[in-house]
Amino acid sequence: MVLSLGATLAWWLFYSPPGDAALSAFLGGAICWVPSALFAARLKAKSGAETIMSWMIGEALKMGATIAMFVAIAFWYKGALWVPLLVTYLVALKTYWIAMVWR
Repeated sequence: MVLSLGATLAWWLFYSPPGDAALSAFLGGAICWVPSALFAARLKAKSGAETIMSWMIGEALKMGATIAMFVAIAFWYKGALWVPLLVTYLVALKTYWIAMVWR
């Protein structure tokens, strides 16, 4: 989440005009961390019943939420700038891999 906020700030500082670029970047980051937060909350709520099926359902919900957020932004936010949105989404998405390498 912090990285997506940092990317949002970078798009706001270095893109002209900054408004739509920063909002698009923020939404791109949110597309990454909101479904992940929902997945984590679901796992925490089911702390006594960690099964393979529980993880699979959680991942399916996470993918569905991600797709739904992309569709919702495309449908309702006509001023979306797709380059900042997708770049910030990919940066936030790759953060998990960087964190695993550092461990």
